[in-house]
Amino acid sequence: MHINWRNGVLYLLLLGLCFYGGRWAAKMDSRAELAVHGDKQGRLAILIDDFGYHGEGTEEMLALPIPFTAAVMPFSDCTEEDARLVRQAGKEIFIHMPMEALTGKREWVGKKGIFREMEDCAVCERVEEAYAILPDATGLNNHMGSAIMEDERCLSAVLEVLREKNAVFVDSMTTANSKGQALAEEKGVPFLGRDVFLDSTDSVEQVKANLRKAAEVATEKGYAVAIGHVGPEGGKVTVEAIAALIPELEQAGISFVTVGELVKQPNLCYTTP
Repeated sequence: MHINWRNGVLYLLLLGLCFYGGRWAAKMDSRAELAVHGDKQGRLAILIDDFGYHGEGTEEMLALPIPFTAAVMPFSDCTEEDARLVRQAGKEIFIHMPMEALTGKREWVGKKGIFREMEDCAVCERVEEAYAILPDATGLNNHMGSAIMEDERCLSAVLEVLREKNAVFVDSMTTANSKGQALAEEKGVPFLGRDVFLDSTDSVEQVKANLRKAAEVATEKGYAVAIGHVGPEGGKVTVEAIAALIPELEQAGISFVTVGELVKQPNLCYTTP
């Protein structure tokens, strides 16, 4: 009897190990399946700045086989040409609005930027002028702009126009003291904050590392916004890195979307990191 009792216990232990081992294996298989095919819950919106100068990497960026948002400078020599190319490529258009910065030269913003000395009506007119040039823009983000992003009055005037146009505002996060999120929420303007800057480096590997970081953020909270550039701040280096990582990120469950598509997704909180 003593031997039979021990055998019974061993039998039950083996049965339990088989049962839970099978469940564990099934769980691991499920995770492996998710890693390969992805559930498309990690949504990554890449916003590429500085179209409008026809800078290095413009054509290559627009040839990428993924959706992304192209932020076009509204008052530049090549604004209309680059906007036409963006439309032909089927990419989403944003206004990359020049705004006064706390540091740097005023001419870096340009003559038609938004400056703190402007009255509210002048700020609104400047944004309206940008929309007259890029009427199909689904939203706007700031070019430079640390001074304006900290200025409640000027930023409120910008957001008033966006509210009227049912447009999205993306805060490029050029200052830690930005009032963008609070004012956008107050005015009911769809808002997203930049999670990761991809470039401003000559290293393809560094851009890849930044893109993987953006993918991690997207996986953790369901979405992320990553900002890159054409021209000297990014260009072909950024294109090469994005193109190389598309298969890897898609296999990891990342879905590439435009900013406009991202704000339409249900159950997402549009906040800064």
